[in-house]
Parts: sequence; structure tokens; C-alpha cells
Amino acid sequence: MINGFKKEFMFFSRGGRLAAVIIVMVALALMSPVMFGFTSQMMQVMKDAMPDESYSQLADEFSSFSASDIVMYNIEYIAGIGSIVLLFIFKSAAGGEQKKRSVIIPQCAGLTAERYALPKFIIYPVSVFVVTIISVMAGAGAATLIFPGGLDWNMVWLSAVCAGVYLAFSTAVQFCIGICVGRSNVAVAAVIIMQMTLPTILGFFRVDRFNPFALNSISLAAARKSGESGSVLLSSLESVSQSDDVTALNVIVSLGTALVISGLLYFVTVFALHTQEVNNEGNEPVL
Repeated sequence: MINGFKKEFMFFSRGGRLAAVIIVMVALALMSPVMFGFTSQMMQVMKDAMPDESYSQLADEFSSFSASDIVMYNIEYIAGIGSIVLLFIFKSAAGGEQKKRSVIIPQCAGLTAERYALPKFIIYPVSVFVVTIISVMAGAGAATLIFPGGLDWNMVWLSAVCAGVYLAFSTAVQFCIGICVGRSNVAVAAVIIMQMTLPTILGFFRVDRFNPFALNSISLAAARKSGESGSVLLSSLESVSQSDDVTALNVIVSLGTALVISGLLYFVTVFALHTQEVNNEGNEPVL
């Protein structure tokens, strides 16, 4: 089992995939404070140089941003763009080996399905979870340095944890589909379609709470509630539908459901691998 973890971690780290995950997630978290901060400064300069009414309105809008606004945008970028980038980074590990048939010889040599799948369902989701928390907290710290308004760091932590579990759950789904069908592109397309359609379908049937997909809404709602001094932008948003998302029951059940389903996906993957095993035990020769 230890060799399986070593093999998977070396494949993850030496191929530059781990570095890519860290760079992409941290860059997305720092993009909002840097981009909005620079734009705000530019609008103020243009307002002073050209006292036009349109520039004055834009400058006032950008100057009204608070740290909690930036945290909310960070969550949207990380859960949206970050999720898609992670899908393509993990393609070779989530179904790519089956497509290239590079696991046939290790399986014939005694690599069990459990020892093959377990490292993947631990190393990749856990790495995504940790890097997401670090990225969200780093972005929140940068936001407090550039924009006014304090942050409720308990809410920021909650937002980071929910976003991390949501992305880890999506990673587990990708690995389950990719390994089971042996097609990494199918896994990427399936997860993207799932993320785009299932929340809408669940919301249509009013079952958009107490499930793994509710973690994205909880994360956004927690980021929205993280502003201690209020926000001009956030006060203009329709947050009534998300105001009740940050409840203890919804958070606990959604987190627990995501973890339980991720565990079940591992067992589904192991079962699928057992059905694909090569039987290299031939009959004894007749003398």
C-alpha cells in the first residue's frame, strides 16, 4: 500500500501537476484583489484627470468595493475557473492510464484494484482541499490589505472549507468516472455538465440544500456574510435566497453527504476495476 502512495505522489508531483494546481489556485485567489485594486486606482486617476460624470460614477462604484466583495469573487473564480482547470490537470491520472493501457502490466504483476484506486482518492482530493483553503485565505488576506472593511474570519474559514470540500468532491467524481470508463475526456465532460446542470435541476425541484452541490452556495453565502462593516455592492445583490444557506444543519449535512458519496465512489471504482481485471492464470499443461 505504501508503494502505491509513493508511486501516485511521484506521478502527481514530478510531472508538474502539483505545482500547476498550487500556481493556478493561488493566482485565481490573488487575481480579484489585484485586478479590482488596480482598476480602482486607474478609475480614480481618470476621474481626477477628466472630471466626466461617467468616469465619476465608475470610480465611485469601484471605490465602494470592500474586502468581503473580493472574497466572494475569489470563491466564484476558484469554484468556477479553478474547477475546470483542475479537471484538465488531472486528466492523465483520471482515466488516462486506462486509455493508454499502462496499468495492464502492473495489474498482471499483482497490483490490486484497492491499492491502485485508494491513493488516487486520497492524494488528489486532499491536495485540492488543502490548496483551496490556502488560496481562499491568501486571497482574503490580500483583500484586507487593499480594500476597506474588516472580515469575519470565521465566515472566511467556513467559505474556504466548503469550497475545498466541493472541489475535492468534484475530483472524486472525475476519478470515478474516468477510471471506470477508461476515458479521461468523458470524465471531464461529465463533471462539467454535472456542475452546470445538477444545481439548476435540484433547485427546480427545491432540493438544492443538504447535498454536495449546496456547498458552492454555502461558500458564496459565507463569503457574502464575511463583511463586518457592510458593503455597498453586496447590499444591492439579491441575497435573500442564499441568506438561509449558512445554517449548521445545511453545512453539516452537505459536508457529510459529500464525504460519504466520495467514499462510495471509491468502492464503485474498485468494483469496476475488478470487473476489468486480466486473468493470467492459465490451466496447467497436460503431460
